[in-house]
Amino acid sequence: MRTFGSAVLVLAALLLAGAAVCGAWLSQNAVSAQGFSQLAEPLGEDEAFQSELSSAVASQASASLSEGLPAGLAALVEPVIENVVSGFQQAPGYPEAWTQTLERSHAATFDSGTPSLDLGPLLNLVSSEVAGEIGTEPADAGQRLLTVSSAEYSRELETLVRFSDSWPLFAAAGVLAALLGLLAARRRSTTVALIGAGTAGMAGALWLASGAAASIVERQTPANPVASAFTAGFVPLAESSFHSWLVVMLIAAAVLFVLGLVFRVAAGNRRTVR
Repeated sequence: MRTFGSAVLVLAALLLAGAAVCGAWLSQNAVSAQGFSQLAEPLGEDEAFQSELSSAVASQASASLSEGLPAGLAALVEPVIENVVSGFQQAPGYPEAWTQTLERSHAATFDSGTPSLDLGPLLNLVSSEVAGEIGTEPADAGQRLLTVSSAEYSRELETLVRFSDSWPLFAAAGVLAALLGLLAARRRSTTVALIGAGTAGMAGALWLASGAAASIVERQTPANPVASAFTAGFVPLAESSFHSWLVVMLIAAAVLFVLGLVFRVAAGNRRTVR
Protein backbone atom coordinates (compact mmCIF):
# COMPACT_ATOMS: atom_id res chain seq x y z
CA MET A 1 0.00 0.00 0.00
CA ARG A 2 2.84 2.37 0.83
CA THR A 3 4.48 1.61 -2.51
CA PHE A 4 1.25 2.28 -4.42
CA GLY A 5 0.65 5.53 -2.53
CA SER A 6 4.21 6.64 -3.19
CA ALA A 7 3.85 5.86 -6.90
CA VAL A 8 0.63 7.89 -7.15
CA LEU A 9 2.21 10.87 -5.38
CA VAL A 10 5.33 10.75 -7.58
CA LEU A 11 3.19 10.57 -10.73
CA ALA A 12 1.19 13.57 -9.52
CA ALA A 13 4.45 15.42 -8.82
CA LEU A 14 5.68 14.76 -12.37
CA LEU A 15 2.44 15.99 -13.94
CA LEU A 16 2.47 19.10 -11.75
CA ALA A 17 6.12 19.72 -12.65
CA GLY A 18 5.27 19.59 -16.35
CA ALA A 19 2.37 22.00 -15.84
CA ALA A 20 4.61 24.35 -13.82
CA VAL A 21 7.28 24.45 -16.53
CA CYS A 22 4.71 25.14 -19.25
CA GLY A 23 2.97 27.79 -17.15
CA ALA A 24 6.21 29.53 -16.21
CA TRP A 25 7.38 29.62 -19.82
CA LEU A 26 4.05 31.01 -21.01
CA SER A 27 4.04 33.59 -18.23
CA GLN A 28 7.49 34.85 -19.18
CA ASN A 29 7.30 34.61 -22.97
CA ALA A 30 3.64 34.89 -23.98
CA VAL A 31 1.65 36.69 -21.29
CA SER A 32 4.40 39.19 -20.47
CA ALA A 33 4.61 41.95 -23.10
CA GLN A 34 8.30 42.46 -22.35
CA GLY A 35 9.04 38.75 -22.59
CA PHE A 36 7.13 38.47 -25.86
CA SER A 37 9.04 41.43 -27.28
CA GLN A 38 12.38 39.90 -26.33
CA LEU A 39 11.36 36.55 -27.83
CA ALA A 40 10.20 38.07 -31.14
CA GLU A 41 12.95 40.70 -31.37
CA PRO A 42 15.13 38.62 -33.77
CA LEU A 43 12.33 38.93 -36.36
CA GLY A 44 13.51 42.50 -36.75
CA GLU A 45 16.44 41.05 -38.71
CA ASP A 46 14.61 38.20 -40.45
CA GLU A 47 14.88 38.89 -44.18
CA ALA A 48 11.73 37.04 -45.28
CA PHE A 49 9.57 38.71 -42.65
CA GLN A 50 11.10 42.14 -43.15
CA SER A 51 10.48 41.93 -46.89
CA GLU A 52 6.76 41.35 -46.35
CA LEU A 53 6.66 43.89 -43.52
CA SER A 54 8.26 46.56 -45.72
CA SER A 55 5.57 46.03 -48.36
CA ALA A 56 2.80 46.41 -45.77
CA VAL A 57 4.42 49.49 -44.22
CA ALA A 58 4.95 51.05 -47.66
CA SER A 59 1.31 50.49 -48.58
CA GLN A 60 -0.02 51.99 -45.34
CA ALA A 61 2.52 54.82 -45.34
CA SER A 62 1.65 55.74 -48.90
CA ALA A 63 -2.07 55.82 -48.11
CA SER A 64 -1.53 57.79 -44.90
CA LEU A 65 0.99 60.36 -46.12
CA SER A 66 -0.65 60.92 -49.51
CA GLU A 67 -4.11 61.43 -48.01
CA GLY A 68 -5.45 64.88 -48.78
CA LEU A 69 -2.61 65.78 -51.14
CA PRO A 70 -3.25 66.86 -54.74
CA ALA A 71 -2.63 64.09 -57.26
CA GLY A 72 0.50 65.75 -58.61
CA LEU A 73 2.06 66.24 -55.17
CA ALA A 74 1.11 62.71 -54.11
CA ALA A 75 2.95 61.38 -57.15
CA LEU A 76 6.06 63.28 -56.05
CA VAL A 77 5.83 61.98 -52.48
CA GLU A 78 5.39 58.34 -53.55
CA PRO A 79 9.04 57.76 -54.63
CA VAL A 80 10.28 59.38 -51.40
CA ILE A 81 8.14 56.98 -49.36
CA GLU A 82 9.38 53.98 -51.34
CA ASN A 83 13.00 55.08 -50.89
CA VAL A 84 12.58 55.56 -47.12
CA VAL A 85 10.74 52.26 -46.62
CA SER A 86 13.33 50.30 -48.61
CA GLY A 87 15.96 51.11 -45.99
CA PHE A 88 13.99 52.01 -42.88
CA GLN A 89 15.40 48.97 -41.01
CA GLN A 90 18.76 50.78 -41.01
CA ALA A 91 17.31 53.98 -39.52
CA PRO A 92 18.67 54.87 -36.04
CA GLY A 93 15.17 54.74 -34.55
CA TYR A 94 14.25 51.36 -36.01
CA PRO A 95 15.19 49.12 -33.02
CA GLU A 96 13.04 51.21 -30.67
CA ALA A 97 10.18 51.35 -33.18
CA TRP A 98 10.31 47.57 -33.65
CA THR A 99 10.22 46.98 -29.87
CA GLN A 100 7.24 49.34 -29.57
CA THR A 101 5.55 47.50 -32.44
CA LEU A 102 5.88 44.18 -30.62
CA GLU A 103 4.70 45.58 -27.28
CA ARG A 104 1.70 47.34 -28.82
CA SER A 105 0.89 44.27 -30.92
CA HIS A 106 0.89 42.15 -27.75
CA ALA A 107 -1.45 44.59 -26.01
CA ALA A 108 -3.78 44.77 -29.03
CA THR A 109 -3.92 40.99 -29.30
CA PHE A 110 -4.79 40.43 -25.64
CA ASP A 111 -7.27 43.33 -25.62
CA SER A 112 -9.19 42.27 -28.72
CA GLY A 113 -8.60 38.51 -28.70
CA THR A 114 -7.53 38.66 -32.35
CA PRO A 115 -3.81 38.16 -33.13
CA SER A 116 -2.66 41.45 -34.65
CA LEU A 117 0.41 43.49 -35.47
CA ASP A 118 0.29 47.20 -34.67
CA LEU A 119 2.35 48.92 -37.37
CA GLY A 120 1.84 52.37 -35.83
CA PRO A 121 5.39 52.81 -34.44
CA LEU A 122 6.95 51.75 -37.76
CA LEU A 123 4.68 54.11 -39.68
CA ASN A 124 5.67 56.91 -37.31
CA LEU A 125 9.32 56.16 -38.07
CA VAL A 126 8.69 56.23 -41.83
CA SER A 127 6.58 59.39 -41.48
CA SER A 128 9.39 61.09 -39.58
CA GLU A 129 11.96 60.10 -42.22
CA VAL A 130 9.71 61.23 -45.09
CA ALA A 131 8.90 64.51 -43.34
CA GLY A 132 12.62 65.16 -43.02
CA GLU A 133 13.05 64.55 -46.75
CA ILE A 134 10.23 66.84 -47.93
CA GLY A 135 10.40 69.41 -45.12
CA THR A 136 7.03 68.87 -43.43
CA GLU A 137 5.86 67.98 -39.93
CA PRO A 138 5.47 64.23 -39.29
CA ALA A 139 1.97 63.00 -38.45
CA ASP A 140 1.18 60.50 -35.71
CA ALA A 141 -0.02 57.27 -37.30
CA GLY A 142 -1.77 56.15 -34.11
CA GLN A 143 -2.85 52.51 -34.00
CA ARG A 144 -2.56 50.68 -37.34
CA LEU A 145 -3.55 47.06 -36.85
CA LEU A 146 -2.67 44.33 -39.31
CA THR A 147 -4.56 41.09 -38.60
CA VAL A 148 -2.38 38.01 -38.21
CA SER A 149 -5.33 35.62 -37.92
CA SER A 150 -8.98 36.21 -38.69
CA ALA A 151 -10.00 33.91 -35.81
CA GLU A 152 -11.00 35.29 -32.41
CA TYR A 153 -9.24 33.80 -29.38
CA SER A 154 -10.49 35.81 -26.39
CA ARG A 155 -11.57 32.76 -24.40
CA GLU A 156 -8.36 30.87 -25.19
CA LEU A 157 -6.21 33.85 -24.18
CA GLU A 158 -8.08 34.21 -20.89
CA THR A 159 -7.48 30.52 -20.18
CA LEU A 160 -3.81 30.90 -21.10
CA VAL A 161 -3.42 33.82 -18.68
CA ARG A 162 -5.09 31.91 -15.83
CA PHE A 163 -2.97 28.83 -16.51
CA SER A 164 0.29 30.79 -16.66
CA ASP A 165 -0.56 32.68 -13.47
CA SER A 166 -1.02 29.35 -11.67
CA TRP A 167 2.50 28.02 -12.28
CA PRO A 168 3.77 28.85 -8.74
CA LEU A 169 0.86 26.82 -7.34
CA PHE A 170 1.68 23.92 -9.67
CA ALA A 171 5.34 24.07 -8.64
CA ALA A 172 4.58 24.16 -4.90
CA ALA A 173 2.07 21.32 -5.19
CA GLY A 174 4.57 19.29 -7.23
CA VAL A 175 7.31 19.70 -4.63
CA LEU A 176 4.89 18.75 -1.85
CA ALA A 177 3.71 15.66 -3.74
CA ALA A 178 7.31 14.59 -4.40
CA LEU A 179 8.25 14.98 -0.73
CA LEU A 180 5.19 13.03 0.41
CA GLY A 181 6.01 10.36 -2.16
CA LEU A 182 9.53 10.08 -0.74
CA LEU A 183 8.22 9.86 2.82
CA ALA A 184 5.79 7.10 1.84
CA ALA A 185 8.37 5.13 -0.18
CA ARG A 186 10.00 2.00 1.20
CA ARG A 187 13.22 2.64 -0.73
CA ARG A 188 13.69 6.37 -0.95
CA SER A 189 16.92 6.25 -2.92
CA THR A 190 15.17 4.22 -5.62
CA THR A 191 12.28 6.68 -5.56
CA VAL A 192 14.68 9.61 -6.10
CA ALA A 193 16.12 7.81 -9.14
CA LEU A 194 12.63 7.11 -10.45
CA ILE A 195 11.66 10.76 -10.00
CA GLY A 196 14.70 11.68 -12.09
CA ALA A 197 13.78 9.18 -14.79
CA GLY A 198 10.17 10.35 -14.73
CA THR A 199 11.23 13.99 -15.00
CA ALA A 200 13.31 13.12 -18.06
CA GLY A 201 10.30 11.33 -19.53
CA MET A 202 8.10 14.35 -18.87
CA ALA A 203 10.64 16.65 -20.54
CA GLY A 204 10.73 14.34 -23.55
CA ALA A 205 6.93 14.31 -23.76
CA LEU A 206 6.82 18.11 -23.61
CA TRP A 207 9.52 18.30 -26.29
CA LEU A 208 7.41 16.18 -28.63
CA ALA A 209 4.24 18.07 -27.73
CA SER A 210 5.86 21.43 -28.49
CA GLY A 211 6.88 20.16 -31.91
CA ALA A 212 3.33 18.99 -32.60
CA ALA A 213 1.91 22.33 -31.42
CA ALA A 214 4.33 24.21 -33.67
CA SER A 215 3.23 22.13 -36.66
CA ILE A 216 -0.44 22.87 -35.92
CA VAL A 217 0.22 26.62 -35.72
CA GLU A 218 2.21 26.61 -38.95
CA ARG A 219 -0.65 24.83 -40.76
CA GLN A 220 -3.13 27.58 -39.85
CA THR A 221 -4.23 29.72 -42.81
CA PRO A 222 -2.62 33.17 -42.38
CA ALA A 223 -4.64 36.32 -42.95
CA ASN A 224 -2.03 37.89 -45.25
CA PRO A 225 1.61 37.51 -46.42
CA VAL A 226 2.93 39.47 -43.42
CA ALA A 227 1.09 37.13 -41.05
CA SER A 228 2.47 34.12 -42.90
CA ALA A 229 6.05 35.40 -42.66
CA PHE A 230 5.58 36.38 -39.00
CA THR A 231 4.28 32.92 -38.10
CA ALA A 232 7.04 31.20 -40.06
CA GLY A 233 9.67 33.23 -38.22
CA PHE A 234 8.13 33.35 -34.74
CA VAL A 235 7.19 29.68 -34.27
CA PRO A 236 10.81 28.41 -34.47
CA LEU A 237 11.89 31.13 -32.02
CA ALA A 238 9.22 30.09 -29.52
CA GLU A 239 9.99 26.40 -29.98
CA SER A 240 13.73 26.98 -29.49
CA SER A 241 13.10 29.04 -26.35
CA PHE A 242 10.87 26.34 -24.84
CA HIS A 243 13.40 23.64 -25.71
CA SER A 244 16.09 25.55 -23.81
CA TRP A 245 13.88 25.33 -20.70
CA LEU A 246 13.42 21.61 -21.28
CA VAL A 247 17.19 21.14 -21.49
CA VAL A 248 17.45 22.57 -17.96
CA MET A 249 14.68 20.17 -16.91
CA LEU A 250 16.61 17.25 -18.42
CA ILE A 251 19.78 18.27 -16.57
CA ALA A 252 17.84 18.39 -13.28
CA ALA A 253 16.39 14.97 -14.10
CA ALA A 254 19.86 13.53 -14.73
CA VAL A 255 21.11 14.93 -11.40
CA LEU A 256 18.20 13.37 -9.51
CA PHE A 257 18.67 10.04 -11.27
CA VAL A 258 22.40 9.90 -10.49
CA LEU A 259 21.83 10.95 -6.87
CA GLY A 260 19.24 8.22 -6.48
CA LEU A 261 21.63 5.60 -7.85
CA VAL A 262 24.47 6.84 -5.63
CA PHE A 263 22.27 6.73 -2.52
CA ARG A 264 21.01 3.28 -3.53
CA VAL A 265 24.56 1.91 -3.93
CA ALA A 266 25.64 3.53 -0.66
CA ALA A 267 22.69 1.97 1.16
CA GLY A 268 23.55 -1.43 -0.30
CA ASN A 269 27.18 -1.10 0.79
CA ARG A 270 26.12 -0.26 4.34
CA ARG A 271 23.97 -3.38 4.50
CA THR A 272 26.88 -5.47 3.15
CA VAL A 273 29.27 -4.12 5.81
CA ARG A 274 26.81 -4.99 8.54
